[in-house]
Amino acid sequence: MKVFNAFAHLFAILTFLTLGSFLLIIAVHLLSLQDAVVKLQELYANPWRSVQLGFVGLLFITVGLTFTKMLLKKGREAEALIFQSEIGPIVVSVMAIEDVTKKVLKRFHLIKDWKLKTLISGKDVEIRVRFILWSGSRVSELLAEVQEEIRSRVRKLLGPENRLEVTCDVQRIEGHEASMQDFDRDETLAVKQISSVKN
Repeated sequence: MKVFNAFAHLFAILTFLTLGSFLLIIAVHLLSLQDAVVKLQELYANPWRSVQLGFVGLLFITVGLTFTKMLLKKGREAEALIFQSEIGPIVVSVMAIEDVTKKVLKRFHLIKDWKLKTLISGKDVEIRVRFILWSGSRVSELLAEVQEEIRSRVRKLLGPENRLEVTCDVQRIEGHEASMQDFDRDETLAVKQISSVKN
C-alpha cells in the first residue's frame, strides 16, 4: 500500500506540474498563437496522432479516477472498523471507540489531562493515549489498570476477532502544590478586583 500511495502522489504531482506549465506557457506567450494553431491543424489533419492523443487522455482520466476511488475507500476504512457478525456486517466508527475510551479515562481522578488518537488498519485497532498525571500515584499500576479497563470496554464494542492494542504515553507528572498555588493566586486576584470595585 505504501508503494501505491507513493505512485498516486507522484501521479498527482506530475499532473499538477503539467497543467501549471501549460498555463504558464499560455500566460507568458512562450508559444505564439500562430504556432499553436499550426500544431492543432497538424493534429487534426493526422488521424493517427489524434487517436494517440485521445488514448493518452483516456488513460490519464482512468488512472486518476482509479486513484481517487482507492484513496477515498482507504480514507473510509481508516475512519471506521467493519467486521462480520452473526447477524450481518457491523460498522464501528473511530468516534464511537474514542467515546468509550473517554468514559473510561474520566473515571480515573489521577489523570489530569489526556490526548487520544485511534488508528485503524484492516482489523487492527490501536488506541494511543498521552497523559498528564497528578503526582502521588504509582504510575505503572495506574497505567496497567487504565489499559486493562480500556481494553475490556472497547473489546465489548468490537468483538473478539479484532486485534486491539492500547498504548499509554506519560507526557508529564504535575504536583498538586503547583495547582493549589495557581488557585490561591487566582483567588487573591479575584478578591482584589472585588475590593477595587467596591471602593
